[in-house]
Amino acid sequence: MLKICKTLEPDFLKGFKKNQKPKTWKDFNFKIKGELKNHMLENEQKIKDNYFCPYCERKITIEKSQIEHIKPKDQFPQLFSNYENFITGCLNIESCDSKKGNKWSELFVNPVIYEPSKYFSYDRMTGEIIPKKDITDIDLQKANYTIEILNLNDDKRLLKGRKSVIKILQKYQKIYKDEKILKEISEDLDFPTLRNFLIESFND
Repeated sequence: MLKICKTLEPDFLKGFKKNQKPKTWKDFNFKIKGELKNHMLENEQKIKDNYFCPYCERKITIEKSQIEHIKPKDQFPQLFSNYENFITGCLNIESCDSKKGNKWSELFVNPVIYEPSKYFSYDRMTGEIIPKKDITDIDLQKANYTIEILNLNDDKRLLKGRKSVIKILQKYQKIYKDEKILKEISEDLDFPTLRNFLIESFND
């Protein structure tokens, strides 16, 4: 998962809410949703030249993405227009949002509030995301709950892609020993935190 540093609520969203006075999420039209996605992708979810889903860390585009309510709007209707509750997530049949659905617990590692790297690590053989070692019992519960609710170790959706990144980086590492070079040539791959984890682990 990626940490998301939210910007202040953009003026165009404030203006829309003031003028249109939306009562539910259905009152948000296609235009405002597109502006929201573009703003979040450009200002909060861009790494180098790519945008990533904060949950699964696959690359996304403004066309192939959707606005995700971190706290589900069905359970928290008062937050349906709260900018702090928005991220832009992946969009396909097996999206993170479709896995998460309306389920919610305070155990969820909210990437707007928490630093995910404090909770998660990787198995560099299998590509599985795993709880970090030596964390507290409650943080272990949070890590396991978040992995489960987002299905972050789905074999077809994610593990296959992570294994591919592992193989590519292992191949690069045999050629390029410099960490900076490895980071630069791997920028177009999915899974930024996995990439960083692998590059750092090469020196262990």
